[in-house]
Amino acid sequence: MERLLPSDPSLIGGHRLAGRLGAGGMGVVYLARSPHGAWCALKVIRAEYADDQGFRARFRREAELASRLTSRWTVPVVAADADARSPWLATAYVPGPSLAEAVALHGPWPEAQLRGLGTVLAEALDGVHAAGLVHRDVKPANVLLAVDGPRLIDFGIARAVGATALTTDGSVVGSPGYLSPEQARGHTVGPPSDVFSLGCVLAHTVTGRPPFGTGGAAAVLYRTVHQEPDLDGVPEGLDRTVRRCLAKEPERRPSARELRDILGEFAADAWLPEGLPALVAARAARVLDLPVPEPTMVAGPAPVDPYDAQPSPTRRRLLVAGAAAGVTAAAGAGAWWQWGRNNASANTGSGRRARHVVALLGNPDRPFYTAQERGARLAVEQHNQDARRTIDLVLRTTDDRGTARGSAAAAARLADDPDVSVVIAAGTNATVLAALPPCTEARLTVLVTRADHDDLNLVNTTSALVLRSTRTVGPGAALRYLNRAVKPGRTVIVHDLATEAESRATINITSPHGKLNGETVIEEVAADQDFTGAARRIATRPRDAVVFGGVNPDRAAALARALRNAGHQGARVAGEHVLATPFLAVGEGWRIGTGYIDASADPRTKAFAAAFRTRYKRAPGPWAAEAYDAVRFAAQGLAHLDDDGRSTLRSVLLRRPWQGITRRVSFDAANQYFQANDDGGEFLYVVTGGAARFVSRSDDIPKKT
Repeated sequence: MERLLPSDPSLIGGHRLAGRLGAGGMGVVYLARSPHGAWCALKVIRAEYADDQGFRARFRREAELASRLTSRWTVPVVAADADARSPWLATAYVPGPSLAEAVALHGPWPEAQLRGLGTVLAEALDGVHAAGLVHRDVKPANVLLAVDGPRLIDFGIARAVGATALTTDGSVVGSPGYLSPEQARGHTVGPPSDVFSLGCVLAHTVTGRPPFGTGGAAAVLYRTVHQEPDLDGVPEGLDRTVRRCLAKEPERRPSARELRDILGEFAADAWLPEGLPALVAARAARVLDLPVPEPTMVAGPAPVDPYDAQPSPTRRRLLVAGAAAGVTAAAGAGAWWQWGRNNASANTGSGRRARHVVALLGNPDRPFYTAQERGARLAVEQHNQDARRTIDLVLRTTDDRGTARGSAAAAARLADDPDVSVVIAAGTNATVLAALPPCTEARLTVLVTRADHDDLNLVNTTSALVLRSTRTVGPGAALRYLNRAVKPGRTVIVHDLATEAESRATINITSPHGKLNGETVIEEVAADQDFTGAARRIATRPRDAVVFGGVNPDRAAALARALRNAGHQGARVAGEHVLATPFLAVGEGWRIGTGYIDASADPRTKAFAAAFRTRYKRAPGPWAAEAYDAVRFAAQGLAHLDDDGRSTLRSVLLRRPWQGITRRVSFDAANQYFQANDDGGEFLYVVTGGAARFVSRSDDIPKKT
């Protein structure tokens, strides 16, 4: 549990808030004390959803349906208000660890205990389905372990069977690695989808790993749809049952009731593996140590629900200060706020601003470094000129020597320097990957601007946040161009084995859930082959579109020449890594998807471009605007740090979406997925006259381009 933020209310629907249990794409979950004194988990829906009256109607209906759940293994809804300014829903609080945490800390479960767990969860799902609901997010993190048995929680994306979903058909809702193939494809789902997810949970619990692997969301979704699960280590007595749950076709899976009967009885006195009873008991005891939340208002009129008329954070701080000074308030209110609230900033009221060093890690001799350094410096200068700022920034440049070894050494020095608050990694995949271990060990946040390796985007195991789309999503804007402007009947994906791993990422994203519309075929070219034969085969259907999956500019140039010579006339697209002189010389007409914007050509970045020209007497180059955004993103997080300093910056940055000039970034806590391609954060260029010319953001690609 985390402390409340200064911006959090203290009262919602008569419930006193005690802390934050988590935050996700839909809203924030608080630990709260009900008007009757019971602890509960209270989920508040974000304002962007609350403004949609259709959403309110669906929220009201589904809260009513969820309140009908009577199984002892589901967490009951105790109160809800769909008409509040920000709709909220409260459920009973289960003070135990999640199954995900238990497996991570204590390892896989024995077969006997797994059967008991599966029996209870199947019974819970049977009750959910009988009430006309589909959970749609069954995963280890949504199973809490109480002393008397597990509980299935979080019906935040549950939907009524046969009713309009909270999201429209065609979108993927749920957690990659645990959702069903039909869910991965964005299709309508029913109770069999929950059974598939339960099969994934059972496999993970008994083996210690997800059955469809880890990595980027797109890769996991692809494996879920097209590949068999990894069930090595599942006991022989359970293997057939788990495989039935994980059948690709929904009709081949058992029902939740049938699964409950197969798995057997639940032994309440021995359902937890060795070592876990102590963990569960310790977590349950924590709630007993929590102080009873007291009102934050001074004596006088009855407290006002802040979600109907919320006092400003400033006023609340004044009221708390008054309480601490002995103004007529409930006894203990000052102590409660000291425990429950962060300081808004270490600078507040001191008359002096805290100073934070932003380190730019890269090599001045590498392409694009100078543009990033200038963009970052401009952001620091503009920040320090703002009279409203609460902190000061200092930019420090650190040379990584352009090598993995040099990057690791430089990162270690930064990690050991207590003055450094955040690192902006301006280097390549090789250098940035090498910088992560020392920074992660020191809990020093790393903001990645240009590098795009999927191993960087592991939210749970590194201290990095990748402020761009990675290869997992392929050349996003180029694929959208094909879908929106070209609409080919067939697309050929050229799989270049010279850079097989990178090319494979593009192949993966085109198939599982509709990143490319229409028919797709793969043309594989060996590393020691040229593209003449492949181009001739492609040109037999000259209007087919072509996607180059590789990243090598020389290989891309060879393909471009071969297609031209063979008479191919269709659209041709690739990713940003091909943009070098060999390819630009022969790639006329190719559309390229990139992670960087031309700041001089887009209306939303023209103010930045003008300031850049004034400061440096030239137009901003690639990645300048992205580095500018990285500093600004860091600054708004640094302004809200508590006394724990830089070690908490990453969690502060993950708490709320942020809009920059290049893109919007956000964190989905339920799926543990940090997304940095919102709001058109992928960009389309066209090769013309030996250069790449900016066309548009991905969201703005016109029907005819």
